Amino acid sequence: MNKTGKVESFYFPTKDGMLKLHVYGFNPVGSWGEVYTTLNEQTVCVKGFHRHKTIMRSVKMMLDTTINKKQG
Repeated sequence: MNKTGKVESFYFPTKDGMLKLHVYGFNPVGSWGEVYTTLNEQTVCVKGFHRHKTIMRSVKMMLDTTINKKQG
């Protein structure tokens, strides 16, 4: 994947801090892309072909790691 392509950033305030999403690629539709999700000092990287599904999978992984960190 070429990193010089389209980049989108989303910021969502949560009770645990600022959730940041950086989306690279997925242009043209159906091509390879990456989503970096950051919450405080933790970062999760997910790669995939479907933009929406990859974003959802990345956020879910971040929330799962945050919940596991709080329980442990």
